[in-house]
Amino acid sequence: MLEGARDEALLAVDLYNQPRQPRRLEGFLVHMHIAWLYLLHASLRRQGVPYHYTLPNGRIDRVDGEPRTWDLSECVSRRWEPNHPVRKNLELTIALRHKIEHHYHESIALVASGYAQALLINFEHEMTTEFGPTYSLGEDLRVPIFVGSMTALGRARMEGLRESLPKAIRVFIDNFEFGLSPEVMQDQRYEFRMTLVPKLGRRETTDRAITFVRESDLSEEERDTLMRLGTTGSVVVREETRSVASAGLLKPSRVVREVSKQTPFKFNMKLFVDAWHITEVRPPGDDPHPERTIEKYCVYDEPHRDYLYTQAFVDKLLEETSSAAKFTAFFGQPPAMKNQPAETA
Repeated sequence: MLEGARDEALLAVDLYNQPRQPRRLEGFLVHMHIAWLYLLHASLRRQGVPYHYTLPNGRIDRVDGEPRTWDLSECVSRRWEPNHPVRKNLELTIALRHKIEHHYHESIALVASGYAQALLINFEHEMTTEFGPTYSLGEDLRVPIFVGSMTALGRARMEGLRESLPKAIRVFIDNFEFGLSPEVMQDQRYEFRMTLVPKLGRRETTDRAITFVRESDLSEEERDTLMRLGTTGSVVVREETRSVASAGLLKPSRVVREVSKQTPFKFNMKLFVDAWHITEVRPPGDDPHPERTIEKYCVYDEPHRDYLYTQAFVDKLLEETSSAAKFTAFFGQPPAMKNQPAETA
């Protein structure tokens, strides 16, 4: 069972790391969930715990004469407490697997990459903790060569994919995470996120191309630095300036037009300014580091010394102005209807 679990996990990673493989995220999730099922069944068998469903009369429920064993969701519910990060990661990826829209597969894969990485690392930890290092995937897997958002055009393409994410998927993830505590949301076992920092200085013979640094090994100052890096971008290059791509980005006036066109309430430039102040997607005008934005929503256009905004920011504003209650909670004031008559003396 353990060898089967390893084989399924390795197949899942192999599918995921093939750039031209169609539906690679779906394939990854299917095989990783089978791997998890084999692993949890193996743990239950070793403990002597029956892992089959029973009928009301206490007899074993059978399908074609064979005992009907617990599915993955049942195993997960019995292995971890309701709010455990590993359980939440599995529950999210199980639900997400059934919601993948093939036409938007790549945009979904981009958004789900952190959950997928956590799913694999959690599996490795569970496998080696329960059954020892003999079953580790470490010697069979390597960090793949990739480009991702290391170039300005690559980042622009990835942002375009992110913006094309179907609304149904965005709503599903938002609803799933709405009730999660900040501790679970920030736990790497729920979503594994990385900040890549190129190594500088002379190369030592013992150096590896990629070194994983555990958060627990960092000082408070180093951990604070990484937290701030995580809010400003996913890649740090040697130069301290950022590449800026304008593809698909919107000027403030365009954002105001798009929101005003789709919201039932009046929306103007003043409310737009209030919105970026509230969300802190960009620093104030006198900030010495204007490039420190939340890149999901806003980027600094250095040549023009102004800011451009993403479709994701438009979507966020539309969500915050979708009802009078949300509008009031977000802006701290009630909205005005578009067709509201002007007051007369």
